[in-house]
This record gives sequence, C-alpha cells and structure tokens, in this order.
Amino acid sequence: MPEPTTKKVIVFGSSGATGSKLVEILSQQEPSWDIWAVSRSAKGKFDAFKNVKVVSGDATNKTEVLRLTADKDIIYSCIGFPKYERKFWAKTWPGVVDNLLEGTKQKQGQKLVFCDNLYAYGSQLNVSPKSSRVPVSMKSIPGVRALLHEKFQKRMDEQPDSIVVVGGADFFGPGLTNLVFIGDTFTKAIIEGKKAPIAIGSSSKIHDFAYAPDFSNALYVASVNDKANGKFWVCPHAVKNKTMDQMAEDIARLAGTDPKKAKVTVYPSWSIKLLSPFMTFLSEMVEMLPFWTNDYTVDDSEFCSTFNVKATPYEDALKEYIEFYISKM
Repeated sequence: MPEPTTKKVIVFGSSGATGSKLVEILSQQEPSWDIWAVSRSAKGKFDAFKNVKVVSGDATNKTEVLRLTADKDIIYSCIGFPKYERKFWAKTWPGVVDNLLEGTKQKQGQKLVFCDNLYAYGSQLNVSPKSSRVPVSMKSIPGVRALLHEKFQKRMDEQPDSIVVVGGADFFGPGLTNLVFIGDTFTKAIIEGKKAPIAIGSSSKIHDFAYAPDFSNALYVASVNDKANGKFWVCPHAVKNKTMDQMAEDIARLAGTDPKKAKVTVYPSWSIKLLSPFMTFLSEMVEMLPFWTNDYTVDDSEFCSTFNVKATPYEDALKEYIEFYISKM
C-alpha cells in the first residue's frame, strides 16, 4: 500500500463552529497531515488531536499571514467577524482576502479553500454559482461580498488550481448561539419556553439554512477533490423549503416543549426601519430584509451530485442542535 500523503495545512478562524469542526474532520480523516489551527481563543480545544497545533495569528496582518502560510499546502479560511456592519466589512474583508490570496503564491501547488456566504447573489430563489450577482458596492454588505467574488474570480481565471470557494446560506449548529438567526432568540427560546422565538421581517416565507457540520465537511471534501478547483460551490443544506413558523413547530415537537409557546414573534419591516437609526444591528438589517421578506432558497445539487454527499437529514440536524442547547442548561 502507498504511504499516506503528508500535507501541511492551516485553518484560519478555527475557534468558530465551522472552523473548529473542520479541524476535527481534517484530523480524523487525514491523520498524516500537519494541521495548524489559527485562533485567539482555542487554547486546549484541540488537545485530543495529536496532529493539530494551535497558533495565534491575525488575518488582517499581511506579514503574519505570509509567515503562517509560507510552507502550507492548503490554506482554509473559516473567518467570521462578530461585527455585522457594512463599514467594518468594507474596511476589513477586502484586505483579508488579498492577504489570503497572497499567501497562496509562496510555493508551488498552494491552494485557498474559502468558506463564504451567499450574500453576493442577493435575495433570489434557487441561488447557485450560476446566479447573477449584485453590483459591487462598499456601502452594502452584499456589495462587499460581490467585490470579494471579483477577487476570487480573477484568481480562478489566472490560477484555477489555487482556489476553491464554498458558500452557504445562513447556518446553525452546535456552538452557534447569539450570532445566528435561529440560535438564542429562536431555538433556545423555544426550548426554555419563557420567551417567544423571534423572526425578522416574516415567519411565513421559506428560508433555507445550512447545518454547520455539513458546511465544514463540504470544505474538506472540496479541498481533496481536484474537480472542485477554480469554482464557486454551494454546500449541502439541511433545511430546505421550510418557513420559520414550520421550523418553530418542529423544534418544539422534537424538544418536547409546549407548541403554543413556539408561536413566532415577527419584527416587521416597518419596525426595523423605524428603529434602525437608534440600533446599530437593526440599521444593518434594513438592506438584508429582502432575504427574510421573500422566499429564499438555494440549489446545492451540483455539489451533492459531483461529490456524492448529502446534507444531514433535517430532523437529525434539529435534534443535534436541541441537544447542544440542553447540554448547556
């Protein structure tokens, strides 16, 4: 039998739910690889994985990025910033992407595997890499993502084997709490039964969601399959064609809580617009309302069929998320 291939890889954003799960998958699936996990808060988190080394680093610092990536074969980016603000995104994300792309120019065969959202395509039905993108704008969250797509596309045109971009819609899963739409104010609220779950814009429109462990697995799968190179992909999505009302009912049923207390409270568009001048988060949500006031679906069929993978079954994903919250109570 041939000897296992040894690679040196690095994961930026390894303290988040998607990044930490990716590190776990890499360690288990590729025990001969040397894995660097870049994090400011993951000390001790990966002690059980003998081929993982936790290092500090800042993706906004070009010198640090080049130092950390100089001898790496694959550079994974699962970076997510806690600031959900278009000014911060416009100032920070282009530089981070430039740094990561520069990091793949230091040795032959280096590749960037980038964990992306799907905002660059705007609010549409059946979003896929073939969908149209919104115009580039530094005054818009989707517009900033469109700029990043332009940078990625340029690299794909020039060096297709050096980049893979895997995107997902809003996602959820163990470890994701206050920064996700169906986290603390939705799933946790239903389990506790003390407060009504909250939805933005509408609770009767379809909205697809990705399950974070599926997203992490998709990044790994794309990184070890040459068919993925030089392309944008949509990861498998566990929640398809469900409304927030339906999800609330299902979570209550699976958690064994009173379904009457799972009735969703909706913050309508007019209230968000009214309060937006006084609340930073709501001001950022105004331009994102079409994602929630219209049906929003994705098409993940190309990824699933190309790599023969499936999303975690819908109820299994919800059960695991419920179990995560119960374990914290």
